[in-house]
Amino acid sequence: MGGMTRFDSATAITAAGPGSYTADLDAGYLIGDAMNGGYLMAIMQAAALAESSHPHAVSSAFHFLRPAGEGRLHVEATTLKTGRRVTTLQVAAAQHGAQLVVATISCAEVDAAAVPDYQAPFPSIPTLDQCYRYEPRSGQDSVPAFSERVDQFYTPTTWERLRGRGAERVPELAGYVQPSERDGGATEDPCGFLPLAVDALPPVVAALGSWRWSPTVELTWHMRAVPEPGPLMFLARAEVISDGWFDETVDLWDGKGTLVAQSRQLARSGR
Repeated sequence: MGGMTRFDSATAITAAGPGSYTADLDAGYLIGDAMNGGYLMAIMQAAALAESSHPHAVSSAFHFLRPAGEGRLHVEATTLKTGRRVTTLQVAAAQHGAQLVVATISCAEVDAAAVPDYQAPFPSIPTLDQCYRYEPRSGQDSVPAFSERVDQFYTPTTWERLRGRGAERVPELAGYVQPSERDGGATEDPCGFLPLAVDALPPVVAALGSWRWSPTVELTWHMRAVPEPGPLMFLARAEVISDGWFDETVDLWDGKGTLVAQSRQLARSGR
């Protein structure tokens, strides 16, 4: 990779005092009038890691209180416990004096050479060259800025679902995701892209034809392995959609078939 990518620049933080950081939010990560939540998580993760002696955020839980807009983001990271193997921090992001996101992030070190003692078989997903490059949000948002930040490729079955075609309408999406080639491609740190990757997809209810705004209430994700460079295979699915709420689980595998990240969120389905 040659030089810093747009994602690297957009998630850069500046120290503003003990445990305090700022970031200038990139309007390219807007979905409508709100910043993508995964983008905010990546910035907050950077602040947590800056305060920790451990290099990886292995368990992160975020509560989203308010949407973020353009401008400066203020991030405060407070260490709750420092251990030899795990350091846990509380991280809060604010804008214009109002808290937007609060998180608890546990940092540790994941051995890049580790071989799983057991890993469940990953689903049968077609190779990337059999998938369709498609950004379904581009026809749904007035300003599809975020559609240019992440390259998404969908399996033929998913592509049909998102276009409102095909007989099998279930809340499940599958394919590949990677940093945008137009923005410089692979990031300096593949682990830094994971928070965005687990929240980069359209809401899984889109497979059922719901394109209304679906704000996340809470999202927890775990880093399970250091990803190999290259596209990440994803499977996103919901188990229950009811009473204006839905869950969404996203699993990511790297090119070697290693499970690198797991996430689960609870969100409101747009009304």
